[in-house]
Amino acid sequence: MSSEILNLMQRRQAIERGLQQYFNGTMLDRALAHWEQQYSGKPAFVLNRFLSEICTTEELRHSRKDMLRKVLQALSEMEKQELLQGVQQAKPAVEDELISVELIDAFSQFIAFVLDAVAVKDLTDFEQEIQQQLRQKGFAQHSNEALGSPEFAASLPISSYAFIITAVYEIFCEFYGPMRADQVYAQSKLKIKSLYPDVDLHQLL
Repeated sequence: MSSEILNLMQRRQAIERGLQQYFNGTMLDRALAHWEQQYSGKPAFVLNRFLSEICTTEELRHSRKDMLRKVLQALSEMEKQELLQGVQQAKPAVEDELISVELIDAFSQFIAFVLDAVAVKDLTDFEQEIQQQLRQKGFAQHSNEALGSPEFAASLPISSYAFIITAVYEIFCEFYGPMRADQVYAQSKLKIKSLYPDVDLHQLL
């Protein structure tokens, strides 16, 4: 999830919204302080590690998967609001014109790496979930392009890349659990870094 879309305060508010059902008072304040000190500058796919550190009771550990889903949903909703505001303000689409071929390739290759980690028997259902998420999040006009293809990447505004990668992460968590999702995303990030050293990964994660 890109820090270029949401500032620190907005991300903190989204984290708080996702956790408030499970933590309150001092416990919530401590959890938010820990996130701000240790994780606020890191991509969304390390949120599972953050949650594992603050879930210190059996009850909280049992709720961690639902907790992660709520936190990601809160972040995604806030990012969508920011993206819609940008459209409403009719900002010049200069950044869209400046999307480099390497960035398009890096984004499409990242999605392709994630799809490669999906079991063949799950692939159809997994892709259908992604298409549904795209429609729900306002990207219906792009959902007919092949996922992981350069055409799919080129059809999107650069500001949506991190947003979509996070949505795919959320679906991967639902299929295989947060631990496997963290592993796949960390490996994919290293591969992209090696293949496209000039690409700013902050535009993707």
